[in-house]
Amino acid sequence: MKINQMAEENNRLRAQMTPENEAYFDNMVVYLRSSRVDQAKAEELLLETAQHMLEAQRHGKTAAEVFGEDPEQYFRELLEHLPKRSLWEAISEYAMIPWIALTWMFAVQALFGFIAMGFGNKTGVFNRISLFSVLMLVFASIAVIELVLRVLKRDSVKPVGKGRGFSLKIAAIYGVYLAAVILAAVYLHDKLPVIEAAPWVSLGLFIVGLLGQKFIFMRNNS
Repeated sequence: MKINQMAEENNRLRAQMTPENEAYFDNMVVYLRSSRVDQAKAEELLLETAQHMLEAQRHGKTAAEVFGEDPEQYFRELLEHLPKRSLWEAISEYAMIPWIALTWMFAVQALFGFIAMGFGNKTGVFNRISLFSVLMLVFASIAVIELVLRVLKRDSVKPVGKGRGFSLKIAAIYGVYLAAVILAAVYLHDKLPVIEAAPWVSLGLFIVGLLGQKFIFMRNNS
């Protein structure tokens, strides 16, 4: 069974859970999917857990009674028995983040470039692709996704209404990272080239980006 098929089956089983069990399972989903474990193995484990949880539910037991009142300890124990992602999967994951960001950047450039042309105006800024902007988007997109994953993972082991919220420590770490990226980019701003690209070129790059997402990064999930 492919990863996306297991994810769909997990969603189907989750819909049959009680609100309490569903909340417990959702936290487990977030914790595993935001960890550096093999994605296929994680989905297999989630599927087995969902089936086990529903079986226990039919006998009147809650997820907390079956898996323990301390979700963080239970989730950590699960991670110890799951293989880590391969080097290629890790590289692919980090490459996919800026790839998607750049794909939609080209989409925006093409859209506003065509709008400007439609009104008889020069495309101006939408006719230029700055290496400065590209580098900013690459590093910032990775930092933002990492921040979101860490916050989600941290909150997944905390009860609703108790301690959930934004982590100032995590925000500070990534704030420093983004500040360093911005300062470096500002320093390099005048030293990096700007490429002239018509809206048709940006549209072509957007299409290439979509095709890359489907046939390079997502081929193993479908």
